[in-house]
Amino acid sequence: MNRFAYILFSVALFLSVSSCREEEENPIPEHNVNVCTPYTDFMQLRNAGSHIEYKYGNYYAAGTLLGYGGILIFRDYDNKLHAADLACPVEADNTITVEVNMPYAICPQCNTKYDLTFGFCSPVSGPGKFPLKIYQSVFEAGDYIQVRN
Repeated sequence: MNRFAYILFSVALFLSVSSCREEEENPIPEHNVNVCTPYTDFMQLRNAGSHIEYKYGNYYAAGTLLGYGGILIFRDYDNKLHAADLACPVEADNTITVEVNMPYAICPQCNTKYDLTFGFCSPVSGPGKFPLKIYQSVFEAGDYIQVRN
């Protein structure tokens, strides 16, 4: 009986210790996002594999908020809309942004390549282990697209 209790206690201890590992968070900090595309950008985003980048330093409508490093809005190859932050999670610097050449986004600093094919924005090569920060609230309404968080 003591041996059974010892084994049971050991298994319970092992499971509790192994499940207490903290998950690492994406290093890109939370920032407010509010982008409403003008009609010309909406028309450019009609086809699968198309994308638009909203970067700091350009002029946008009042109330536009561009996240941490800027916003990438794109249609994946299933024709679904997605939005992600342009800042590279490896660098975690809002001045170092990925360069998009669909279906990939590549960081010019660390050379991490992110796959945008189906909207997951996951790293496929390079030192990156986190995907690009994804913004979930993407709405298509009439002749514009709205991204918020």
